[in-house]
Amino acid sequence: MKQLKTGLCIAVLGLALSACEPIKMDQGYHLDPEQLALIETGVTNKDAVQQIMGSPSSIATFQTEGDAWYYISSKTEHYAFFEKEVKSRNIVIVLFDIDDVVAEVADLSLEDGQEIEVVQRETPTGGRELGLLEQLFGNLGRFNTAGEEQ
Repeated sequence: MKQLKTGLCIAVLGLALSACEPIKMDQGYHLDPEQLALIETGVTNKDAVQQIMGSPSSIATFQTEGDAWYYISSKTEHYAFFEKEVKSRNIVIVLFDIDDVVAEVADLSLEDGQEIEVVQRETPTGGRELGLLEQLFGNLGRFNTAGEEQ
């Protein structure tokens, strides 16, 4: 009987530990080095890039000369409800000149990224702050009924 209890405890412990497998996610465009090698600076145009690599993940909106296409992929892991941890990230940036020909290709990884500090400021608002009761009862007596004059 003691061996049965021990075996059952080991089985339950093993089952519990196997449930601790992280949830893995792959998202975005996965770079194929052979495809990237087909893109030549000064030769390949936008249509050819789209045929080779497909539609970009994002297109820059504030380029002064030409366009910039971004192909972004990432791999993340997390356990149950904990925060996701980025295991790898790859960003291919294809910059085009005014004539829609590739001007530059950049391949960036997670190590090329930078942490950005979020500024914790609040924008002040005009007026005064109303309490709960002031908000609820503030408009009592301010309503006009149809046809009445003030």
